[in-house]
Amino acid sequence: MKKKCAIVGIGNRTHSWLSSIVEQHPECTQLVGLCDLNLDRCRDVNAAYGTTAAVYDNYDRMLAEVKPDLVIVVSPESCHREHIVKALEAGCHVATEKPLCTTIEDADAIVAAERRSGKKVFMAFNYRHIPLCSKIREIIKAGTIGRPVSMDLTWYLDYKGHGASYFRRWHRLMRESGGLLITKACHHFDLANWWMDDIPQTVFAQGRRNFFGPGHNPYQGERCSTCAHSQECEWYTDVCIKDRTEELSRELGYRVKGVREYIRDYCPFGEDVDIHDTMAVQVGYRNGGILNYSLNASVPFEGWNLAINGTKGRLESKITDAKPSPPWLPAEFQRKHEGRDVEWPDEYRIFVMPHQKAAFEVTVPNIAEGHGGGDFKIFDAALADIYPEEDSLNIFASAIHGARSTAIGAGANASIASGQPVHLKDWSF
Repeated sequence: MKKKCAIVGIGNRTHSWLSSIVEQHPECTQLVGLCDLNLDRCRDVNAAYGTTAAVYDNYDRMLAEVKPDLVIVVSPESCHREHIVKALEAGCHVATEKPLCTTIEDADAIVAAERRSGKKVFMAFNYRHIPLCSKIREIIKAGTIGRPVSMDLTWYLDYKGHGASYFRRWHRLMRESGGLLITKACHHFDLANWWMDDIPQTVFAQGRRNFFGPGHNPYQGERCSTCAHSQECEWYTDVCIKDRTEELSRELGYRVKGVREYIRDYCPFGEDVDIHDTMAVQVGYRNGGILNYSLNASVPFEGWNLAINGTKGRLESKITDAKPSPPWLPAEFQRKHEGRDVEWPDEYRIFVMPHQKAAFEVTVPNIAEGHGGGDFKIFDAALADIYPEEDSLNIFASAIHGARSTAIGAGANASIASGQPVHLKDWSF
């Protein structure tokens, strides 16, 4: 019996799930329903993948009529609570894209609905499955550095590609995405919780718009495609032109899909931008650990720095991903690489410094496709029920893990607004 799958929300990320259903796991999955407020997007999917899924712009009708076994939630973050809770109440399992939701109240409602329904929420935290991240967890679980007591994690987003993309889409609005501390940092907070093997209790944060938003560019408009300053503004992009998706994918360093009426060229300096581009967060954990985290969306490269101090040693790792060579990089860089795509590093390194033993280095492969290989693992598990025989690292994430990650981001947003620390709910069993 094939697993009947329905998808709510047709955006760029949806295509990754569709490819896995239709191309990777056709023997055990069947696409039975597609739901989006724009019905043409659903029809586009059927045409592109040769499927015959029923199409809906009414979510309740889809749940009632196609009766899916699994609902895959890829809708905007602000809709996750409604879509997840209704699916659970209809007797469906749920696989949801990150973040779980945008507020602590929404997280509470989802966890409660999961417990009432007896169905499960599969949290698509693909970062956990990246070889580097899994290896860090393995080293910590082995007791090599003892119990983690403090963590420094800094995350950098490329200022004109990945970082700017959040300010060009609907994510630019706090009410829709929860800001970068939720829509992006939920991954990072989940990793921190997982590596710490602990429950976050308090959060204090600061956030600023230092680079994007009104007042940071001499030209301002609503969208590049309608802007009177397209000839003068260095930030002009023709991302809205569909036949440029392949070229744009190379320039931005990630795969861009053509989705009907999906606006990706809002002015990143528009008056309505209200999310932050520069953030610092401190989290206190139940067992005494402390996380110092920062996120900056205006850096000329993509990557992160990590240091974990334990009771018996220290662990360090660093990623600087060499993105494809776009035109805003320095001329000498362009000449050196002759305009070709720069290869991502083949491997990443972890430096381990135990207190009582010699320091050593661990290398792990870098898988460039599928978010470091993480996508393939979560699709296999959610769609085809392919899990490792023993998950000793507790890699696969649940609604509780999603709730705790959201709690940090939502608590940080509240702390930024009030200037005060925020105490978090932990949803302990």
